[in-house]
Amino acid sequence: MDFSDLADTWLQARCFQSPSALHGWLTGYLAAGARLKPEAWIREALDYLELEEAPEESLSQALAKFYPNVLQSLAQEDMSYEPLLPSEEEADVDEQLDCLAQWSKGFLDGFGAAGNVSGQLPEDVTEVLRDLDAFTGATLEDPADPENEFLLQQIAEHARMAALTVFYSLNQMPTQSGQQLH
Repeated sequence: MDFSDLADTWLQARCFQSPSALHGWLTGYLAAGARLKPEAWIREALDYLELEEAPEESLSQALAKFYPNVLQSLAQEDMSYEPLLPSEEEADVDEQLDCLAQWSKGFLDGFGAAGNVSGQLPEDVTEVLRDLDAFTGATLEDPADPENEFLLQQIAEHARMAALTVFYSLNQMPTQSGQQLH
């Protein structure tokens, strides 16, 4: 998935949430162990995007690919999942950090919307959820600080690993022998 292409599609459809926010929402939802059928996913996505009118075909097509792409990237053994954020060529550090804050809020919204988690969460999951909550309010103290890009990379990597931590903690993954991990 390309952030720039999706952002153009979102703009044309007049979505109120960014691609980063929806990507975070779906990541949180899936990480909590919940799953959606295609029709239910489209309804949830359109609701989260707060569209005022029926989606254009380009948005519908993008959303149809969105769900399987996110689930597949989370479940890959190489742990190559990445939060959907603009590249440094597409946005300055401040905009990238804003998208990361939106992604983090989306993650927490999706995690909560899943309604799939009851009882005590593992300590590592609770810890990374707190971290993501802190990221929702992330801002730059000094926009001219040359360290901002490095700090953004560190926070983005932490968010990536937080998503994978939650996903691998709350989803049963089949092993090579076909047994389920618990």
